[in-house]
Amino acid sequence: MKISIFGMGYVGGVSSACIANDGHTVMGVDINAAKVKIINNGKSPIVEKDLSPMIAKSVAKGLLSATTDYKEAIHNTDISMICVGTPSHANGSLNLTHLSRVCENIGTALREKKAFHVIVVRSTVLPGTVEDILLRLIEDASGKKVNEDFGICFNPEFLREGTAISDFYDPPRTVIGSSDDKSGDQVAGIYKNLKAPLIRTTIKIAEM
Repeated sequence: MKISIFGMGYVGGVSSACIANDGHTVMGVDINAAKVKIINNGKSPIVEKDLSPMIAKSVAKGLLSATTDYKEAIHNTDISMICVGTPSHANGSLNLTHLSRVCENIGTALREKKAFHVIVVRSTVLPGTVEDILLRLIEDASGKKVNEDFGICFNPEFLREGTAISDFYDPPRTVIGSSDDKSGDQVAGIYKNLKAPLIRTTIKIAEM
């Protein structure tokens, strides 16, 4: 598959390396040009055991690259994963600023794309966020409709610092909440080699 991953922080960096290591073509996307340069030089933008050699291997094979151009990423991939941070406010609520901006950018890029595109949210959010907030942003920016022109899924991550690569390949379960079966099937294909139980459910339950 051809997959773009938005946010080259901890989750995005590890996910990019592992997915590319499985043979998929991955394009990382980040507004930080320094991170993009580090990845394109075959190095890791974060400190995590065994990550740098995995990135170097995939970059050398042409399976992993990075860019600051979100339109390039959308137009050259079929699936986009969103892995940007959602830090907590002082009152405990989640800051959706970065996540909302990425969804608006993806929507803007989709306006110029004819092919069906699947969007996968991996950022930590409260139940209802994808369908009540993010979906509206994407539809408004793209002028397109979910399940007709694009699909959206929620796919939580279970990565721990220090053991993230082994956690990616041996999670307690793989959970995919999808707007439609077609999109869910495509996301499930990314994890087809994992032995973990696969749970297909609604987006809200996956968020929970």
